[in-house]
Amino acid sequence: MPTPWMPPLLPLFDVCRSAILRCSTASAALCWLLGAQAQGLQAPSPAFAALQPACTSPALLDTLDADALASQLQRCYTYPAYLARLGHLYNLQQRHTEAIEPLERALLFDPDNPDTQLDYALALAGSGDVASALNLVLALQNNPALPGSLRQNLARTSQLWVSGAGALPLPGTRISAGLRWGHDSNLLGAPNLGQISLTLPTETITLPLEASSLPRPSWFSRVDVRLHHVRPQADGSRWEIQAAALQRNSPHLNAANSTQTELQLEHIRPASATDWGHYASASLASLQTHAGTRYRSQGLAVGLEWAAHNASTSSTSAAPACALRLGLDGQNRQLHSNPGLSGRYAGVSGQWGCTPAGGQLYWQLSARAGQDRPQDSTRPGGAQNQYGVRFHTSMMSSAATTWLLDAETSHSRDAQGYSPLLSNNRQRNIQRFTLRLEVQHQLMPRLAALAGLEAVAQNANLPLFTLHSRGLYAGLRAQW
Repeated sequence: MPTPWMPPLLPLFDVCRSAILRCSTASAALCWLLGAQAQGLQAPSPAFAALQPACTSPALLDTLDADALASQLQRCYTYPAYLARLGHLYNLQQRHTEAIEPLERALLFDPDNPDTQLDYALALAGSGDVASALNLVLALQNNPALPGSLRQNLARTSQLWVSGAGALPLPGTRISAGLRWGHDSNLLGAPNLGQISLTLPTETITLPLEASSLPRPSWFSRVDVRLHHVRPQADGSRWEIQAAALQRNSPHLNAANSTQTELQLEHIRPASATDWGHYASASLASLQTHAGTRYRSQGLAVGLEWAAHNASTSSTSAAPACALRLGLDGQNRQLHSNPGLSGRYAGVSGQWGCTPAGGQLYWQLSARAGQDRPQDSTRPGGAQNQYGVRFHTSMMSSAATTWLLDAETSHSRDAQGYSPLLSNNRQRNIQRFTLRLEVQHQLMPRLAALAGLEAVAQNANLPLFTLHSRGLYAGLRAQW
């Protein structure tokens, strides 16, 4: 919402924006002088100028949050350091639309300040004007006085925006589609054994498994479409919707064909430099296979999040350096093809992710612990305790190439014996490890090629639940 002093200046900002984007001191200054004469603006009075030390003092600029700093706007609107700091704080809170006006005005007074120019570019991108933000970043890179480290960061930022791989503009919608071809050694996830031993009251017998129950390697193709929409709110919070549909087909193994859909709605109140944020989400998921499996789940999650921003006050630290989430999760898991195995899950989860200096690397460590309780008291194994740890990292080896690594380990333990026929009703324990390594290379703006490998190793004290698989894949991904 415009402040009382803004309405007469809004036309002036529209006229001057192109000059600011070109980073020309002379053109911006001339635009300001002509606009001031046309609108009859007066220079600050000597009495008002006496307030300058307070408006630029560290006590004011370094200790107040954005809303407290904005309360001083009426008396400090002629000081570029104050205006730049206000816009920077708005960016930290992802209030990019509010950051644009003070940053524009700061650039009218000090058009050659690279920190303010970069903050202005981040505000433009965050409010959806990526084209203007890119123009400004490209112009900044041509400034010979710019430090080399900052020029490299700007080059990476411009490459990300050109390719569409950068942060999603707010508000905004991103859609991506991918096509993948690959080969898997165990496409059905069958146990790695050719026979099974059954324990009877008087003896143990060993029976061979049918050929259809053995691991079967095959080629496959997968198509997926994803949507991510962000809607910011006036109080600094935002709504996010994510949806995905995946279809897998195997020309030589129809039983492996499957369709998967996911939908999630999340409300986020981001953490600030001094306060915890919070989130709440609801999700739906479904899986249906050609072999007859029909699975549905509904989930709810709530929790707190905290962000550790870079200690520097430079604009290059507009994004949090690290972020933490702690929450409670619940799911209703329904296996319609075998209702006796359905259950309800409740647990806790946490995530810790960081972007070290330079922005070329991101990593995230997440953990979860909970219990799946059966809806049918006769379910084999009864309640099941579940634990998991996952590590994800992405690293840019060049402006066009990114490497991804996902590794996850999980453990589950039944509360009761699984079946009298398997190891005399022994309780089931399962340890599972999955690994995915992928490389993505940008072919052109919004189109990337990818290749990767996947591996799954699942061990269990009941041999029926032991399986291993490995696979390779290659594909294309487009986003807009």
